Amino acid sequence: MKMNTRHYLILIALCPTLSFAQTGAGKTGNLGNEDINVIKEYQPVLNDAFKININPDSDTTTIRKANTPEYKVSAQPIISNYNTSPIKPVRIKDDAIKKLYHGFVKAGYGLENMPLLDISFNSLRSKNFDAGVRFKHLSTSGKIKEYGFPGNSNNLFNVFGTRYFEKFKLGANLAYNRDVVHFYGYNSPPELFSKSETKHSMSDFDGNVNLASINPDKDSWTYQASVGFYNFEDNRSSTENNAKVELGIGKLLTNAKFNLQISGEFGKIKQALYSINRSIIRFQPRFIINENLYSIEVGGNVAIESRNNPSGITPYSKPIKDNNYHLYPYLSTSYQVIDDAVKIFATLSGDLQRNDLRSFSRENPFFGRNVMLNNTNEKLGIKAGTSIKLEHDLMFVGSAKWSRIKDQPFYYANFEIPSTFAVVYDKATLLNFRASLEYKNAEKMSFAFSADYNKYKTDQLNEQLYIPALRVGISGHYAIAEKIYLKADVFYNSDVTGNTYTSDSTQVYSQFVNIKGWLDANIGIDYRYSKVLSAFVSLNNIGFSRYFRWYEYPSYRFLGMAGVTYSF
Repeated sequence: MKMNTRHYLILIALCPTLSFAQTGAGKTGNLGNEDINVIKEYQPVLNDAFKININPDSDTTTIRKANTPEYKVSAQPIISNYNTSPIKPVRIKDDAIKKLYHGFVKAGYGLENMPLLDISFNSLRSKNFDAGVRFKHLSTSGKIKEYGFPGNSNNLFNVFGTRYFEKFKLGANLAYNRDVVHFYGYNSPPELFSKSETKHSMSDFDGNVNLASINPDKDSWTYQASVGFYNFEDNRSSTENNAKVELGIGKLLTNAKFNLQISGEFGKIKQALYSINRSIIRFQPRFIINENLYSIEVGGNVAIESRNNPSGITPYSKPIKDNNYHLYPYLSTSYQVIDDAVKIFATLSGDLQRNDLRSFSRENPFFGRNVMLNNTNEKLGIKAGTSIKLEHDLMFVGSAKWSRIKDQPFYYANFEIPSTFAVVYDKATLLNFRASLEYKNAEKMSFAFSADYNKYKTDQLNEQLYIPALRVGISGHYAIAEKIYLKADVFYNSDVTGNTYTSDSTQVYSQFVNIKGWLDANIGIDYRYSKVLSAFVSLNNIGFSRYFRWYEYPSYRFLGMAGVTYSF
C-alpha cells in the first residue's frame, strides 16, 4: 500500500518532539532547523544483490593427478602354540580283504557209480608271482536200459604260472586232458559189443608261453606274444599236431589307438585213410576311437589258408584249393544313448574259423574215422543290438545277426553200428537272435535268463542237422539262510533234425528223422558250515525225462550227487 503526501508531512512534524523525548529527562537539546523540499513521490528501490561468479576463473584444460595415499604394514609374526599331527593315509580296512587259501578240494559221489574229485593248489597274493596246479576226475559207469554201455570219464591235469616284472609279465601253461566215452548208440542186446570195442578215448596235451607288457607309458608301444602247441589223438588211428604263434602290438595316437594282431597256425592231421598239412596266417589291423558317448573300431581281417587237400570222402564235402586268400572288412561301433543306462552297438565283419578234431571232439565225442576237415568261411556278418540297464542290478542285452557262410559244418550219422558221426559242409545263410536278462543282488540272490534262436537256410542239405532252432536257459541262486544256499537251472532245446538209414534187398537209404525237444531241470543245495568247510547235494534231470542229444544216444533219466568242499 502506498502512502500519500499528507501523511509524510505529519510524520516529519512529529520528529522533533520524538527526538526531544529521547534525550532523557532533565536535559535540554536543540536539533536545529532543516528545510526539506519534496519534489516528487517517494519511490523505494532495492539495491542490486552481489552475485557469486559460478564460472571457473582458473585453467581447466589440465587434469591434476590426485595424491594416492601410501600404506605400509609391518609384518609381525604371531606366536602360535598349535601343534600339528601327521595325517594317516587312507587304506582298505583289513576285514575287507578276504583271506586266501592255498588249496581247495571238492569231492563227491553220485548215482550211476559217479565219483568226483577236484583238487586245486595255488600261490597266495603276490606282486611278483602267481602259480597253481589242478587235478580233476569225473566219471560214471551206470547203465541205460536197452542200450550199450554208456560209461564215460573226464580227467584234467593243469599247471600254470606267471612272473610279474616292472614293465612286463611272463607266463606259461601246461595241460593234459583225457576224455573217454563208449559208442552205446545201438539198442540191440548190450552184449553185442564188448566195452573195449566201443571205447573211444581222446587225449589232448597242450601248452603255451606268453609275454605281455604291463603299465606302459602313455607314449609307449604295448606288446604281447605267445607260442603254443597241442597234440590230440584217439584210439581210432587219428592224430592231430598243431603249433600257433601270436604277436600283438598297440600304440596310443593323438585321437585314436592302433592295434595289430598277427598269428600263424601250422598243423598236420593224420587219420586212417589220409593225412593233410594245413596252415592259417592272419593279419588283423585295428584303429579304435573312444569318446564319452561313442566308440568306433575300424580295420580288416586278412586270412591266408593253405593245405594239401585230398578228394572228398563224405557227401557234400567239396575239395578246396591249395591256397586261399580271404579279405574281410571290420567295423564295430557303439553309442551311449542314455548315460549308464542304454547303449546300442553294431558290427560288420567276417572271419575264417579253423575246424579240427579237437574242437569237434568237445562238441560231439562220438565221431567216427576219417572226418573231413574244412575251415568255415564267414564271408560277411552283420550284427546289431542294445544293452539296457533296467535297474541298478538288472541288465538286458539283445542282438540280431545275419551271416553268409561257406562250409558250415553239420554232423551226419554214419551207416554203421554202433552209430558214429561224420561232418558234412554246406553253404548257409544264418539268422540269429539272442537275448539275455541278468539280475544280481550281492550274495543274497541272482537270476539269469538267456535265449538263442538260430535259423540256417542251407543250400543242399535242406535241414540244419542236430542244431536246435531255439535254446533257452534259466538259472539262479538264493540264500535261504545265513549258511544255506539254493541254486537251480532249467535248459530247453527245441526239436532237431537227425538222420538214420533204411534198406531194402538192393539199396540203403538215408532219411531225416525228427528228434523231440527236451527240458532238463537241475537243483542244488549248499550248506556252508564254515568259511572252509561246506556240504552240497545236486539233483540233475529232476523231471526224469529221457532225451536224445544225438540220434540213438539217450541221456540218463536222473542223476544225483552229494559231497563236500574244503579249503586249506
